[in-house]
Amino acid sequence: MKGVFWSRPMPVFEKIFEAVPDGLLVVDEAGVIHYANGSVERLFGYAAGELLGEPVECLTPRHIASGHAAYRQQYQTEPKTRAMGASDNLFGCRKDGSLFPVDVMLSPLDIGDRKQTLCVVRDASARKEVESKLHLANTVFQSTQEGIAVTDENCFIVAVNPAFEEATEYTRKEVLGKHMRMLRSGRHDDYFYRQMWDSIVSTGEWQGEIWNRRKSGEIYHEWLSISTVRDHTGKPVNYVGITTDMSRMNHVETAVERLAHYDALTGLPNRLLLNSRIQKTWERAHRDGRPFAVMFLDLDGFKSVNDTLGHPVGDELLKVVANRLRENMRETDTIARLGGDEFLIVLEDVGRDDIVAVAELLIERISAPFDLGLAEPVCVGLSLGWSHYPEHADNVPALIRQADEALYQVKRSGRGAWREYCS
Repeated sequence: MKGVFWSRPMPVFEKIFEAVPDGLLVVDEAGVIHYANGSVERLFGYAAGELLGEPVECLTPRHIASGHAAYRQQYQTEPKTRAMGASDNLFGCRKDGSLFPVDVMLSPLDIGDRKQTLCVVRDASARKEVESKLHLANTVFQSTQEGIAVTDENCFIVAVNPAFEEATEYTRKEVLGKHMRMLRSGRHDDYFYRQMWDSIVSTGEWQGEIWNRRKSGEIYHEWLSISTVRDHTGKPVNYVGITTDMSRMNHVETAVERLAHYDALTGLPNRLLLNSRIQKTWERAHRDGRPFAVMFLDLDGFKSVNDTLGHPVGDELLKVVANRLRENMRETDTIARLGGDEFLIVLEDVGRDDIVAVAELLIERISAPFDLGLAEPVCVGLSLGWSHYPEHADNVPALIRQADEALYQVKRSGRGAWREYCS
C-alpha cells in the first residue's frame, strides 16, 4: 500500500474514488493537493488534473485562506478524523470565484513516512436550504397568533405552539402524549365528531366552529381547521390542527367596530352610526305614522375656552358636555357628535311640546358651570335649532338641513336659545 496516495492512487482505488459522488482530495503536510477525484473537480469548476500540485487553500475564500492554512497546520500536529460544516459555516470557492456552503470530513492518512490528509467535500447548499426552510417554519410555528397542535395518526399530541398553550391554558409538557379529546367541552355529540372524521378521511381536511374547554374549565368558542399529513405511500402519519379563539376575535371585532362607529373623545355615536340610526328612525316613523325631531346643537363660547385654557381643557369640556347630554335624554334617543363642538340629537315619538321642553332643559343644563378641576369653573352656553317630522319635511336630509338652518338663525340673533325651523 506504500505510495498509494502519491500523485495517483492504484487503478482499482481510482475507479472506486471516481465513482464516489462526494469530492475526494488528498493533501500533504504542506497543503499541496496530490489527488482530486472528478467529483471535486466538477464541484469546484476545474478541469481534470488541474488541481494537482495546487495549494488546497485555492479552494477556500481568499479572506480566510490564511486562517485555513493555520488550521491545517494545527490539525497536522494532532490529526484526527473530524467532520466540519454543520456549525462551522464553511464555504468553498469555485474557480470562477463564486462561493457555496460545504461540509468537510478530514481523515489522517499515515502512509510510510508521509503524513497526508483525506478530505471528503460535499456541497451543503441543499442542506442549508432545508435548514433555512425549517428555521422559517419553526419561526412561524412559534410566533403565529393561531394555536397549532400536531398529533400522530392516533390523535395523540406530539407538538403545540405558544398560542395553543395560551388559548387552552395547558403547558406544552401537560399536553404532549395526551389525546386531543382532553379538550372536549361536552357540547358536541358523537354524531358531530363522526361527521368531522368522515370529512377528514374522505378529503384530508375539515374546518368549522367548535366548542372546547380550557384547563380552568371555561368553555370557549373557536374556529378549527384540521389537515392530514401523509407519508410517501399516502398513509396518514400526522394531523395538524390550527385554531382561532372566536371569543377573542369577537372582542377585537367589537373594538374595531366601536372605533368605526363611535367618537373616540366622547364615546358618542359618530356620523356613520348617526346616519344608520336616523334612517331606521325615519323608516319606523314612516311605517307607523309616529313623529320624530332632529336637533342641531352648538356650544357658545367653546372657541374661547380652547384659545384661553388650551385644547386639553377643551377636550375635557366636550367629554363632560357629552355626559350631561346623556343624563337628560332617553335610551331611545340618539346623541351624536358631528365634530368640534357640534352635536345632533334625534328624538323619537315626540310632539312639539315635548321638543320645546327638551330644548329648554338642555340649554339650562349645559349653561350650568362645569367643574374641570381648574381654579374656576368653566362656563359655556348652548344654541339649538330643530325640525320636526312630518310637519317640516318627510325625508332625513331635509330635516337635518332645516335643523341646521334653525341653529344658524339662533346664532345670528344672539345665541343661548332654541329655534324651530320656519320656512
